[in-house]
Amino acid sequence: MKIGFGVCSLGIGHATRSIPLIKKLMDEGHEVIIISHGRALTLLKKEFPDIKIYELEDFPIKYPEKAHQFIPYFFAQSNKILKNLISSHQTFLKIHERENFDMIISDSRFDIFHRSLPSFLIIHQLRVMVPFLGDLVLLYNLYMSKYFTKFIVPDFEKDSLSGEMSHELRLFPMEKINYIGPLSSFRRRELKRDIDVMISISGPEPQRTLLEKSVLAQLDSLTGNVIVTLGKPESHITGKSNVYGYLPIEKREEFMNRSKLIISRSGYSTIMDLYVIGGKAMFIPTPGQPEQEYLARYLEKKGMAGYTHQDNLDLKNLVERAKYYEGFKGDYDASKSVENFLRVISEWS
Repeated sequence: MKIGFGVCSLGIGHATRSIPLIKKLMDEGHEVIIISHGRALTLLKKEFPDIKIYELEDFPIKYPEKAHQFIPYFFAQSNKILKNLISSHQTFLKIHERENFDMIISDSRFDIFHRSLPSFLIIHQLRVMVPFLGDLVLLYNLYMSKYFTKFIVPDFEKDSLSGEMSHELRLFPMEKINYIGPLSSFRRRELKRDIDVMISISGPEPQRTLLEKSVLAQLDSLTGNVIVTLGKPESHITGKSNVYGYLPIEKREEFMNRSKLIISRSGYSTIMDLYVIGGKAMFIPTPGQPEQEYLARYLEKKGMAGYTHQDNLDLKNLVERAKYYEGFKGDYDASKSVENFLRVISEWS
């Protein structure tokens, strides 16, 4: 089959979790064509240099600096978002006319689907964790469910990692949802934990750069073997031996397996990686992203990891507080989720 695979460009997490699915589809003999934008597109080009890729912008917005600004900001931008979704969907249909896809798979891109083809939406955030807006987004997803064959949720149906973002969905047709388990490009490896702290910087601008400046300014307050990754696929060289612009998937897997503590955004894709690899973690949610703030609170309540706000970042204190949390067990093989994914889409292949 020829499969059009759309990937959301908000951060690079959607791209990293799509990589094992794309690899598996290729291994199964399917032709995959990627549609994405921004840093996600840059990363996918690096991982799949021989695959045909189309650049198509999805969300032309930046998150507000503060969480309480999210609702007014969302409504102020809603008309722009809707116009862009309609425009990009029309562009996608032109791509389809050129490529003649047999199936569409979309990681959180509501603009990439076809009414006459099996179309699958990979999504973990069916509800936004903001009062009032959460139910509004759930209703929007309910409306969009008629355009997608299935919603594929990379989480467990019970004992979930995403909490109420993808569970306890009132009025939602549950026959449209398949829970496949966490997705990750990584696996747990029995390596010596010789990296004391790994700090992973990521997310949309301008918050990614603001966090980078804060972390680099405080780096000397930490002792031991400390490394920093900047989440910039377009860059490899920073001028400092322990600071990396971007780590290829294999190297990032190695470093995470070698780390005693990982400090990162509380993005869902990162949480899935940690669930697979295991170990201690502390989070710095991206300001203005309710999803990340909810996940950080949710995992703290479960005793798995703590967090701090970016505006109050004190790296030394954050490292010291990590001892109070149990961390991630790291006992899950993400290839099970990939196989579950294949079983879902195979019914329409």
